[in-house]
Amino acid sequence: MNDQISENRLKSFRAFVNKFIPTDDKLFDTLISNFEYKKVARKELLLDAGKTANKIFFLHEGFVRFFHTKKDGTEVTSDFYFAPGFITSFTSLIEQKPSIVNIQAMVKMDVLFIKYKDLISLYDKEHKVERLGRLLAEQVFITSEKHLLSFLNDSPEDRYLWLMKEYPEYVKNIPLHYLASYLGITAESLSRIRNRFTK
Repeated sequence: MNDQISENRLKSFRAFVNKFIPTDDKLFDTLISNFEYKKVARKELLLDAGKTANKIFFLHEGFVRFFHTKKDGTEVTSDFYFAPGFITSFTSLIEQKPSIVNIQAMVKMDVLFIKYKDLISLYDKEHKVERLGRLLAEQVFITSEKHLLSFLNDSPEDRYLWLMKEYPEYVKNIPLHYLASYLGITAESLSRIRNRFTK
């Protein structure tokens, strides 16, 4: 285990994992010993489109943006993921094919990460870790489905208000054009929505 991992980060990591599987000290030490620590700058890419995902990151703090670039050079923000949680391009990771999305840190943060090959090795050795992987995959599926249904059924205003309710400290710091792209509206339309709720 990297000595740079603070006690606070370890507690955050363990508390998150314990929501899915119970960990005694031995199992937790085995799990965390496979993780590495990394400082991430604001706007740094954790994954570049066109490269194959080979790491899973744990966000102890902060949030990231998923985006892809259209042929005309326009960036399209497809999602935001907020701490705490595990993030990667799971399609790229599982299929071991180049990612179609970029993952960008929206704030300066510290992350823990595990390499895919080390995770697979852990799955073979520890049944509980394999179960953790399955439960996390189920969570990713649920989140993706909710996101899709929200995009199909809810208005941009409703989705903006939900974000403000759930992640107010983060949403206020998201650049307007990123948030508008995520909501599928223009920056001008988002400005009008914001103005209605900030008066």
